[in-house]
Amino acid sequence: MSLSESRALVEELQRASQGAGRKLVVYVSMAFGNHYDEPWSPEVTADAVSWLQGVGVKTVSLADTVGTAQPKDVAQVFREARSAAAGIELGVHLHSRLEGAAEKVLAAYEAGCRRFDSALTGLGGCPFAGDNLVGNIPTETVVSTLAERGVETGIEPWALLAAVEATHEIRRQYTGART
Repeated sequence: MSLSESRALVEELQRASQGAGRKLVVYVSMAFGNHYDEPWSPEVTADAVSWLQGVGVKTVSLADTVGTAQPKDVAQVFREARSAAAGIELGVHLHSRLEGAAEKVLAAYEAGCRRFDSALTGLGGCPFAGDNLVGNIPTETVVSTLAERGVETGIEPWALLAAVEATHEIRRQYTGART
């Protein structure tokens, strides 16, 4: 899909969302780099967010689709996108190997991010990453990393633990995976 086709689709979805009394959330894939050798820079991402704001989108998530962004990239791109479109609820959807997840979360938080997508136990991921160990950042990593910084997330540790255990059980039951 070309850039003009993508933008036309976003405009159509925005109109339909507004007509239904809903709010559209748009994800900017490859926001932190593009391994397909297509044009990319922090400015390209910032321009995309600015355009989205111009068509009335209020919530945008910047996605590290294949988990290649380094913490410094996360901070830089987030800051540039935020400054390009003040007033947008800007968040991140990060993928990572487990050992790099906390650093990426902290980089985004310190750059001003207050909206994080995550998945219990990191369930899911991106088939294009080419690395089975790269997946969604676990919710429990986001919560514990922010808690270590004194950030109140509104998620009770006991409730999160119960949800994580249920997720492990679902994995065992339906995939035979050991967790």
